[in-house]
Amino acid sequence: MTIIIPLLLLLLLSAPPLFGQDSYAEFERGLGLSHSQKTQMDGIRNRYVDEWRTLKQESIRKRLELQELSKNPSANPEKMDKLRNEIGEIERSRNNLYNQYRGEVSRTLNKEQRERYNSFCDTEQRQKVRTFRPRRYGR
Repeated sequence: MTIIIPLLLLLLLSAPPLFGQDSYAEFERGLGLSHSQKTQMDGIRNRYVDEWRTLKQESIRKRLELQELSKNPSANPEKMDKLRNEIGEIERSRNNLYNQYRGEVSRTLNKEQRERYNSFCDTEQRQKVRTFRPRRYGR
């Protein structure tokens, strides 16, 4: 028993930090939102969720279709180009929707909260860009 307690203390003190603390939900809790702001942000989020899901599902469906076409050596190149263009349009729509969402959320925040929110979102965007690996089906 005397060995277990020091061992547990050592493990507890040497544990790495929890990376989940950087999640959006944790960040949002740290903004110190008023009840009114929370309600407004929930309403804004709810207005966009269905459209985000629809666009994401459509993008996945078209990417899978393009991936299947790229496996076929006799695939129609015009159809593949059309799918690539449609995927690009969907991605632009998703980006526009995100920017609209972000703008509405920003308007519900005070100056200090907005600065922290924009900084957090910009950091998240940079991390996504760094990990982005474009898919070039059939090219």
